Amino acid sequence: MLLSMRKPWLALAVLTICTAQLFAQLGDDPEMKSACAKYEETPLPAEALAVAAPKRWPFCNSYKFYAGTHTKADYEAARKCAWSERLASQAGLEPLYLFGRAFGGSAMLTMLYSNGEGVEKNIPLAIRFACESGWAPGQVDGHVEHLEVLKGRRASSDSTFRFCDGLPGSFMEDYCERYDAQQADQTRTGALSDLSSQWPEPQRKAFAALQEAQKAYSSLHAKGEIDTAGPSRTSQEIRAEQSLRNSFLAAVRALESGGLSPPSSGEINQAEELNRVFNKAVEDAEAARTNPDAVMAEDLESTQEAWIKYRDAWLAFAKLRYPTLTSDSLLALLTRDRIATLQGLPCEYDPDTSDCLQPDNQPPRPLP
Repeated sequence: MLLSMRKPWLALAVLTICTAQLFAQLGDDPEMKSACAKYEETPLPAEALAVAAPKRWPFCNSYKFYAGTHTKADYEAARKCAWSERLASQAGLEPLYLFGRAFGGSAMLTMLYSNGEGVEKNIPLAIRFACESGWAPGQVDGHVEHLEVLKGRRASSDSTFRFCDGLPGSFMEDYCERYDAQQADQTRTGALSDLSSQWPEPQRKAFAALQEAQKAYSSLHAKGEIDTAGPSRTSQEIRAEQSLRNSFLAAVRALESGGLSPPSSGEINQAEELNRVFNKAVEDAEAARTNPDAVMAEDLESTQEAWIKYRDAWLAFAKLRYPTLTSDSLLALLTRDRIATLQGLPCEYDPDTSDCLQPDNQPPRPLP
């Protein structure tokens, strides 16, 4: 059965409500109180005491400074912003962004002080902030235990603390998936920018249009063509979107290195097969229309329209950048890739790699 998040705004509202309720209830959890009791009075640094209490949630977004999202990574700026976010959270101010509440404030200070990033490493203080962070009680207990283990370790790759480590099964997993996806998007954007920086202007302009078309297609595919039954549906959508975007980067790299093999002459005409597979997917969706969670035919049609624009943008760009690759060959590769994507629905994920598992009778997708 093909399932989709029919009302993403409703899901966001529910998640917001659940998050707010969780933050309100954490202070009453006895196990968390026990784990955190001896760290409650850990002294705060002088700069924390000098921060004025905000009257609204700060606009600064410490997690963006920390990760270098659309800006240069700056631990000092992240810390200064986090002090204000922490006070805003303690004052019960409504967060401007869910990420700001989940990864900012005390959560951000936990990472900075546990890893000694821009400040002197201070594990007891980091644990105090972990206890304040508003994460699920079981996760706070785990974080406290983890940080206590790190106390005696020297700085190394295995002594780095991240809030998103070890969160399977938690509703916070969705936050972490989205956070990781933001970082992955930025890394890919940088890689694609590096690849194209020396290209002639017409090629770069066509490539920019191709990237926009790819983002639209991968987004609609994730929201409308993936089996997202179960509690981690948001995470599955994010992974599906990331999978297509990773594939796109790999395809460009393969073409740049000459490592993408064109199809044989007998595989060129795939249009009829694509029509057959797509029409079958639409029929299946129509048959499941009475299921309130089932994908509608319109979802598939919208995604198919986005793929056609993506395909055409590929052909226009390749004509400029890869003139030795015939349009028929690239069209065949793109069409076969779309066929494989549709035949792989619904998508089941490998828990170890977070990639779609290929059915036993389904060949690998022709694009990387």
